[in-house]
Amino acid sequence: MVEDILKLIKNNYKMRELLLSCPLFILERMEKCNFPAGKFELFQGKKYDFTYIVVSGQIKIFLISTNGKSVVLDIYGSGMLIGEQEAIINKAYSASVLNITDVTLLKINNNDFRKWISCDNLFANKLLHNLSSQIYNLTQRTERYSLYSAMEQIVSFLIKSYENNETITREKLTYEVDTSYRNINRILKKLIDLKAIEINNGKIYILNKKLIERILEKKLIA
Repeated sequence: MVEDILKLIKNNYKMRELLLSCPLFILERMEKCNFPAGKFELFQGKKYDFTYIVVSGQIKIFLISTNGKSVVLDIYGSGMLIGEQEAIINKAYSASVLNITDVTLLKINNNDFRKWISCDNLFANKLLHNLSSQIYNLTQRTERYSLYSAMEQIVSFLIKSYENNETITREKLTYEVDTSYRNINRILKKLIDLKAIEINNGKIYILNKKLIERILEKKLIA
């Protein structure tokens, strides 16, 4: 089993960065798991004994309210951890989890995960950085939801993604912006008509960053 994990480290740079300093006794206890789309599911409010590392594929992290409404918090890909916060503080899951594509995961017992943190300073620093980034991004998203109009939320996200050299898709906008899918499409059409953006194969490309910044600064009403 450890041979399979060593192959993952060799062939996937994100996994290599994450597991490079992992003690051998921890690697030996990890389990590689494969799930077809829609078959890996963890539930908000339940406690689990394992932490997961995403090797490949995409996993949706979302909240479900008492009235059944769901809100997508993030989409996780290779190198992301699932359940690490809950493992550290020994709490039930704060959100639900569902794989939206076929996925390969590494499964690690929470006790082993906590031992890994305590004896691998490099990994502990990476984990601290990742958790801090998640908190920072959540704060930014909350600010957009609370203070910005739908147009401002969208252009703010477009600028941030552009500056971070991140791929922008319609799917990402649906969970980054607090508005309906129909309204997102309406606003995107406005931006296309203004020649500020273009959309090809579901990906959004910024053509005129200065124009988008003017919209955000309310110097141009779109």
